[in-house]
Amino acid sequence: MKIISAFLAILGIAALALVLAPQQQSPTTELRSSTQCLECHAGVAAEWQDSHHAFAYENPEVRKLSNDFANQECIACHAPQPVLTFEAGERVLARQSQRGLGVDCLACHAITNGGVATSNRQANGDAPCRPQFVQRMDSVQLCASCHNQHNTVEQWRGAPDNLKGNNCLECHMPQVFRQGGRRGRDHAFPASHDLNALQSAVNLELSWVNGVPTATLTNDGSGHNFPTDERSRAADLQVQYQVDGKLEEWQQLYRFRDPYRDETDLTNTQLPAGESMSFDLRADAQLVVVRLVYKTNPFMSDADGVVVHIKTLANDE
Repeated sequence: MKIISAFLAILGIAALALVLAPQQQSPTTELRSSTQCLECHAGVAAEWQDSHHAFAYENPEVRKLSNDFANQECIACHAPQPVLTFEAGERVLARQSQRGLGVDCLACHAITNGGVATSNRQANGDAPCRPQFVQRMDSVQLCASCHNQHNTVEQWRGAPDNLKGNNCLECHMPQVFRQGGRRGRDHAFPASHDLNALQSAVNLELSWVNGVPTATLTNDGSGHNFPTDERSRAADLQVQYQVDGKLEEWQQLYRFRDPYRDETDLTNTQLPAGESMSFDLRADAQLVVVRLVYKTNPFMSDADGVVVHIKTLANDE
């Protein structure tokens, strides 16, 4: 019995030694490129590779509107240096290498001590990339360096509380589950290139008001103006009438857009968060059709835009 007790005591001491012994860290990975992140973070990488952050520098629309980046101001946000190396909200600078990766992993996550930032408070600091919790990762201030160039963050600050949520991440980086049941933020960044995101941002109604067909667009789902951020964005509200059994051509009712600085003859016609605009239509038509067409380039054709909503109203009288 004494032998068994002694043996168990030795096992207990050995187990305690293992617990108390310094844990060996895995070798630190020196991060030189976001391509190094792909092996360990395949699920996140797949989401990012399908996003417009990854496409930011190569996007042909951006190339065209910036005159192939002859307007070098655009490069800073389409191929930025690590945002966290700048003060919160400070405009970033363009990096000189691997610009084809666009807004890549290191642009948002790299920090000055060589590790990476995360919003996970229980980050595994022993991982090769040495992740550490940084409060700014879960804040609008991370996004503001690029996305407040056209006042999107300021619009968000002025939005109704029921629309603004806690920050940008609630809408643009929702929680997702990946292989193995792990939960994390969606790095596909659903926004204006995602039809579901566009449809949830605004609501189009077509109804009779005091005997007049009326179209109403309400920004009841986004925490900023619609459309926001890029001045190249536009949303056109259009109407089509059926008269004497014949459908007429589409007519422009209104354009929602923030013009470029040099378009001095235009004014900002964006729809602020929580607000509505209504338009009286012809009452003599047998049928009224109204649609909202979103354009990532204000000069593109209707056919190249995205129909976000379309509503039909018949005159049964």
